Amino acid sequence: MSEQALNDSQKVQRIRAAVKDEEKRLRQRYPILDRQNAIGFGIFCFAIVGIIGSGYLYVTEVIPAWLCVISSALFTSLLHELEHDLIHFMYFKKTPFMQNLMMAGVWLFRGNIINPWVRRKIHLHHHKVSGTVDDTEERLLGNGLKYGFARMIIMFDAAASGSIFRHLFRDLKTFKSDYVQYVGGFPLGFLFYGTWYAFLAYHAVTLIGPELGYTISLPAWISEQAMPIVNVIAVANIIPNILRQAILNFITTNMHYYGDVDGLMKQTQVLNPWYFMPLQAFCWNFGSTHSIHHFVVSQPFYLRSLCKSRAHEVMRECGVRFNDLGTFKRANRYAKAA
Repeated sequence: MSEQALNDSQKVQRIRAAVKDEEKRLRQRYPILDRQNAIGFGIFCFAIVGIIGSGYLYVTEVIPAWLCVISSALFTSLLHELEHDLIHFMYFKKTPFMQNLMMAGVWLFRGNIINPWVRRKIHLHHHKVSGTVDDTEERLLGNGLKYGFARMIIMFDAAASGSIFRHLFRDLKTFKSDYVQYVGGFPLGFLFYGTWYAFLAYHAVTLIGPELGYTISLPAWISEQAMPIVNVIAVANIIPNILRQAILNFITTNMHYYGDVDGLMKQTQVLNPWYFMPLQAFCWNFGSTHSIHHFVVSQPFYLRSLCKSRAHEVMRECGVRFNDLGTFKRANRYAKAA
């Protein structure tokens, strides 16, 4: 039977079968892939050492600020992938202490994401209702909105958007935006964004103010004691996470469809044009591989990447869209205009 003659349910089964067959082949060829807990924990330790090491090299003036930001952003993107895998119970499922230790670690070093135990509920719900009105996870990142000021702020500043544009999410039912912002954001999100806004405010006052003819006198302890610490935290952790999250939000909200989604075949596309490669580096090729996850949710991120070529081959044959850039004009609708 040709792919054109298959219905959507049959196409989904064909894609899943191909991906699982490729996974089986890879596991047989590389037995180390069966040591999933060890691999996950190894990546966890590697990423945290990388983040701390980048910060140390910056503080000791071995590397410049821009290099610290880039390297730390790459390491924190690894932690994001681990968090996503942990949400799906892919590591230490029978050892809750280790699983919760890793959940706490990936949260501690990425303070601009919500509590991962809260996000677990929201993300698993996302898989049930992807592309619909009640898809809290994607909608709170801007999915389904026309491009403009509101969407840009929502994609790139989750803290501000939750308060400024709350009216856009009143129709959410299962997980309200206030729940995500206040329950999910406490306490690390409040500390993260409080420090970030303090950093921005201070430098706006001291650098931009004088250029505009304004001079504000600040207490000496702010400039001499507090801000050196805040500056280090901003370069080593806050700005890298802002960068990483902004890129991820841009990719994820445009590779997910919204509004006229009526099944798994219409939930996502593969978004991997060559000129997105610099962006993909900061989210571990999310645009290219996340669609695979919607079909087979049980694979850790590194294995999904190894299965990518075979998965894309079958997905393309079955009609999954690749690089549908029209989604930017259609506010992520699969077919019709918003």
